[in-house]
Amino acid sequence: MEHREVTPVVLIACGSFNPITNMHLRMFELARDHLEDTGKYQVVKGIISPVGDGYKKKGLIEASHRVAMAELAVPSDNSKWIWVDSWESQQPDWVETAKVVRHHYAELVAAEQNEDQVDTVKYTKKRRLEINSPEVPSLQKGSHGLAP
Repeated sequence: MEHREVTPVVLIACGSFNPITNMHLRMFELARDHLEDTGKYQVVKGIISPVGDGYKKKGLIEASHRVAMAELAVPSDNSKWIWVDSWESQQPDWVETAKVVRHHYAELVAAEQNEDQVDTVKYTKKRRLEINSPEVPSLQKGSHGLAP
């Protein structure tokens, strides 16, 4: 039997989640199933990232309420791999998706360097206190093994 290297994958969904729906969660499950069925990938985390109030979309519910709704919507059996992250929602201005992805990439790299590849919640909360800007430096592919 041929041994194939499996690539760890983190799924991220940015959006208003106004409100979050069952189909948002189903999207994660379908993407995970599709990727893992190829035998090439293992989905290790899913991140729901609600947009902040700075997005200024008409009818947008306050970010803190959308984050709370998203947290309530994530079933407890999924909580091991799907997380709601409030970093984007806490930014004073709208943040481009690429910056959100770079932020999460930096968090994952830092967590991996701390030998905490999947459960980054504690680190993320600590790091949020240190980073007061939506600007996250661009990272180069390094010894951490995560592709940018």
